[in-house]
Amino acid sequence: MKWEVIEEVVQELGDTSRQKWERLFEKWSNHHWHDHERPSEKTSVLLMDAGFILTDGRANLEALHQLLADRVQKTVSDLYLVSLFPYKTRQSDTAIDSRVQLFEDLGRFADEFDLMYEMMPEAWSDQQFDLVAETDALIERLAYGATKIRIHVEAFRGMEPERIKKILKLWRTVMHAYKPNAQLIVANEHVHSSLLYEKEADVVCHFDLSSHVILAFAQSDVTRLADWARQVHPLPEDVTYFNFLSSAERDPFEKNLMDASPDVILAAHSVLFSIQGVPAIDYRTLFGVSQPLEKEELVQTLKRDSDRLRVYEGILSQLNVKRLHSAFSPYASQEIVNVDRRIFAVKRHHNNETLLLLTNMSGETVETDCEGTNLFTEEQMKNVTIRPYEYVWLKH
Repeated sequence: MKWEVIEEVVQELGDTSRQKWERLFEKWSNHHWHDHERPSEKTSVLLMDAGFILTDGRANLEALHQLLADRVQKTVSDLYLVSLFPYKTRQSDTAIDSRVQLFEDLGRFADEFDLMYEMMPEAWSDQQFDLVAETDALIERLAYGATKIRIHVEAFRGMEPERIKKILKLWRTVMHAYKPNAQLIVANEHVHSSLLYEKEADVVCHFDLSSHVILAFAQSDVTRLADWARQVHPLPEDVTYFNFLSSAERDPFEKNLMDASPDVILAAHSVLFSIQGVPAIDYRTLFGVSQPLEKEELVQTLKRDSDRLRVYEGILSQLNVKRLHSAFSPYASQEIVNVDRRIFAVKRHHNNETLLLLTNMSGETVETDCEGTNLFTEEQMKNVTIRPYEYVWLKH
């Protein structure tokens, strides 16, 4: 990393401390940088509480690592680990900075997964914001395995949008210098505000999907969901969206449904995986458990509860099919198709492959004139009939 790469944007920020920046880059000059693949149809993110798995009542990252390596590694590409702080170090002979210990412990996940981290203190302001120090923190996350870093722009308290844009531009430049395929994810509860920063982002968070999906189920009518999806702002060719039904800041999706049956939850995830962008799955939905517990207890809970097992296996099955088709790329085009007011239908196209993804969001059976090859069964289908809350993914 050289000063010349960031000189223009740093000067735009009114920062003239070239020596500080050169010292920062020198600090990381001997690190071995490993880039990762660009997001594709194989990319999906699992939102995961770092303290979810316990051993003798205490959070155990190694036990969590083993669980995920055994249960989701071949299907899920990325981990978004939350609830990391405060972090207690293991006992050792020498004092170790808790932050360094944390990143070293998280590094064990990097062999199996790409990692997504946050850059979100309680608040930043011009008075307390140290650009060099915060950029150092960003690079540190990259060094310890991050391929995606999420920035919540509401953390920039009182800063003008133009200044925020310049900071994001700087960070994206730094990220791509060390890892060309790394992604800066911009989050804002107000999607239109997020879109102010689309030129400075690799990914823009959607916060509206969950509410529209819940409404579609409640009304057995996809009209508003389809209208919203049609109006989603098209992004530049190398930028995409980050989509989720639940997030670290919100309850699990099924808590907001009147009917949280496995059929409904799987139908909702069919919608999530159908639309353009990188999808994120909440561990509380995937495993059907919201409280920390011992690893063996989780495994036994899945075996004993047929509904939880069906959701777990169903979501992974959807992701496994998604991984095989380039039209599920987060950059593939999408067209919202009118089939029936009860059917959410998306046509995706990429690399000469066209898919039609159908989700029945009602408790009624719906007959359609759709046809194609079923991606789950490889069956050739005509005049597809879709049962209540069923999803059918077709290749034309």
